[in-house]
Amino acid sequence: MKSIKDTLKIIRDIINALPVEADIALAGGYAAILHGVERTTIDIDFCLYSDFIKSTDTDSFYRMLKKYLPERFKAKLIEGSKIHDDPFKHDVIFIEDKERKFLRIDLLIARYKWELEAIKQAVTIKGITVPVLTKPYLVAMKLRSTGLKDASDVVNLLGIMTAREKTKTFDLAKRVGRDKKLDRLLAPEEKEAQETPEELI
Repeated sequence: MKSIKDTLKIIRDIINALPVEADIALAGGYAAILHGVERTTIDIDFCLYSDFIKSTDTDSFYRMLKKYLPERFKAKLIEGSKIHDDPFKHDVIFIEDKERKFLRIDLLIARYKWELEAIKQAVTIKGITVPVLTKPYLVAMKLRSTGLKDASDVVNLLGIMTAREKTKTFDLAKRVGRDKKLDRLLAPEEKEAQETPEELI
């Protein structure tokens, strides 16, 4: 299996080769890992924005992207309206290595202003060639998901945030309509009622 750095170089080379401008930022599980969360993942997620998509559509961008993929890769576009577990209905481009040596690459097409902000405010991490979503924006994205790992990431990311980052996170959660979900995830678990032990003879 190729390293994360190899995968990042491939996607950076592909994006740089395109005749139109596109901005990407690392999201998902690997972004959480780079921020210090211990977990595993089977793919590598990016959030992507391009004025070209805004002025045409995702399908036009997808067809163009396929022309710049190295031979070993294949791509598939899933329209957001056909993804049942994404309430925000994002279009996603999946890129897979036919030789199965690279992790699957998922390009989530940004739809909302705050997602564009997330990409623009992504940070550089030493040794990583693609900007990484900040912890607050990463939590905001994960709050929209229904996976157990995403919920765990939210809690773990909050645990390593500064006070300022936490304030930004709560503001973003409210902005994306997930503040109640965040409150539930952070609420202490109710202790199970202790059973009265039976008396011994």
